[in-house]
Amino acid sequence: MMKRLSMVMAVLMIAIAANAQLLWKVSGNGLSRPSYIMGTHHFAPSSMLDEIPGMNEAFEGCDVVVGEMDMEASMSFDGQMAMAQAMIAPSDSTLDKLYSPEDYKIIEDAFNKYCGDLGIPFSMMNRLKPAAISMQMEALLATKSFPDFDPTDGIDIAVQKRGKEIGRPAMGFETVEEQVGFIFDTPISRQAEDLLETCKKDDLLEEESVTLVEAYMSQDLSRIEAVFNDPELNSMDEEAMEILINKRNRNWIEKLVKMMPERACLVCVGAGHLFGEKGLLQLLRDLDYTVEPMK
Repeated sequence: MMKRLSMVMAVLMIAIAANAQLLWKVSGNGLSRPSYIMGTHHFAPSSMLDEIPGMNEAFEGCDVVVGEMDMEASMSFDGQMAMAQAMIAPSDSTLDKLYSPEDYKIIEDAFNKYCGDLGIPFSMMNRLKPAAISMQMEALLATKSFPDFDPTDGIDIAVQKRGKEIGRPAMGFETVEEQVGFIFDTPISRQAEDLLETCKKDDLLEEESVTLVEAYMSQDLSRIEAVFNDPELNSMDEEAMEILINKRNRNWIEKLVKMMPERACLVCVGAGHLFGEKGLLQLLRDLDYTVEPMK
């Protein structure tokens, strides 16, 4: 009985260790050279790259770095303008028209709690879409938790920059306009409802942010997955998960399987896209690729 229990525990520990990874190798199914998939936290500092086992091998072994989008394009004037324009609400859907005075106050209090250090009065946020307010709050919470965060040198930017320095070009699965559409083109009424619910449980918003940062810094993909699967911590419901995660994963896999036979890829996307039955790792396994953690 004890021997059997020990074997079960050993298998569990192996399974846990296999998931406690951010960088994975994709091989087999006719590929002459492996490709790699890395999970990022979009607000993690570039210094994290040096802490991830196997990154040097992945850089040397790839031909191209593939992100959610080309970060240089997203940081360009045109990219920033596309983002700014998408964040502006129609004139009939400003925050003061979407909410009752009582609900408006709930959102204002939550915003001031987490973004008050910016010195920006909440009245200046009135023209922004609710999704833009949510994104601002989540960004401020995450950057407070990461040490030495620099918005011009986050990990997504650093991966593509380092790749270019050694002759590996960068490209994106999506254009800036496409990614902006995923975030801001959902119905305003839905955005308003989601923002209000988030602000009503703003203490959990902070807990979610801190937990995700801690999980990412410890490179614990299993813990990140646990946060996503916790209905109390994860503010995304099934519909949002389908739009922001699952649908995009399917689109990316379709593109990736066409690219990998021709060029070894180093794919760097949000860690939330990696795990689960509909995550990139399992979708690749379903197509008979071998997916294993880098050491």
